[in-house]
Amino acid sequence: MSLLDEFLYAQFSTPSVRTVSAIMLIVVSSVGSIMNLLNFTAIIFRVPKRDGFLKICGLNSFGNIIVCVGYLAFPVPCLLIEGYPDHWLNAIMGQLIGWFGWSIAPLSQILLASNRITAVFFPYLHMKNWRFCPTNIGISSALLVAVFLFFVLLPEDCHYLFNRDYLGWIGEVSPCTAVAQDIFLTSMVTIAVATTFCSVLLFLKLIVNSPERKVSNAQLLQRHRKNRRMIIQALVQSFLIIVDSLNSTITYNMFPNLFFQFITLSFSMVFLRTIEGFVVFSINNTVNVEVKKMVGIRNLVQVGRTIMVQKGSISAGHRNVMR
Repeated sequence: MSLLDEFLYAQFSTPSVRTVSAIMLIVVSSVGSIMNLLNFTAIIFRVPKRDGFLKICGLNSFGNIIVCVGYLAFPVPCLLIEGYPDHWLNAIMGQLIGWFGWSIAPLSQILLASNRITAVFFPYLHMKNWRFCPTNIGISSALLVAVFLFFVLLPEDCHYLFNRDYLGWIGEVSPCTAVAQDIFLTSMVTIAVATTFCSVLLFLKLIVNSPERKVSNAQLLQRHRKNRRMIIQALVQSFLIIVDSLNSTITYNMFPNLFFQFITLSFSMVFLRTIEGFVVFSINNTVNVEVKKMVGIRNLVQVGRTIMVQKGSISAGHRNVMR
């Protein structure tokens, strides 16, 4: 039986299938870890003045880092090492990756939608100097909810364990996991649909928004461009959450194919976190500029332009001399 046949038709994974799966996870998890770590570092340590939107993006990157690094630390070794991991270590890593790290993304979407709603519909309220920053309160609350989910589902028979035979996370057969899965699906889809609706509403509001007399056309255009980019970013992230939620609950169970289940569950979880990291980097100008500075891309571009200018000057001087 070929490797492709083992992926497509085998009921349980073989050593060769586990090795290929581990390599796929190593590649995407490494890229996702680096991209989200760069975004997080740029937001927290490089940006001098962080607005609420950037702070929430930093929170989201933090959750993505936990998921991507967590996969490198546990599921990948489980696939490469013979034997099964300790039950409680498996349970703790499942809680850390699947509940604490994963839940930060939808919680961040709630904060992003709230931030944009106040910025567009209640700008004076959004710009008001509060004694306690609402964004910091929201971020602290989101982290507390994530910690609560980590501990409340830690008791026996409530675990999602990584099963190397099925290349994914399998819930223990118990009423606890059944209820948790139902609550998870309902909550995540509700959050994703609600935040997407808010983002679409905000985008339409910005399109039809009439110019303010006190604001110049240039200032108004710049502000609208910034808001539109933020809303587009929130829309894409909401779509990724919907896809991930459906993959881990409904799509995963549509076909009993081992490779299909691996792609829609384990691989999808880290792949979408990697895509989300690139979305933040590519759409958010502030993060984009700071990340490029960190990795030296901007300096290389400037050096290249300087060399081109110098070559152009030398060529022009040479032509003048010939004349």
